[in-house]
Amino acid sequence: MTVKDRSFYSDEVIKELIAYRKKHKLTQQDIAERSGIMRPNIARLESMKAEPSMDVLSRYANSMGMDIKISLVKKKQ
Repeated sequence: MTVKDRSFYSDEVIKELIAYRKKHKLTQQDIAERSGIMRPNIARLESMKAEPSMDVLSRYANSMGMDIKISLVKKKQ
């Protein structure tokens, strides 16, 4: 997996997290308080200006009562 591939997958997860946050009318500050991630870091993450670790993505998801699930799939030939 290339860095570009990793960016694509983390971008997709971030987009889902943002959509869920907005759907439930939560602010970045709400997520910061619940997750322990500083609000400026959440803003940077949401603007796709950061390469978040799995720990950060997981803490963000957990702050909304969600888990991140990783699945293995067979590569297309």
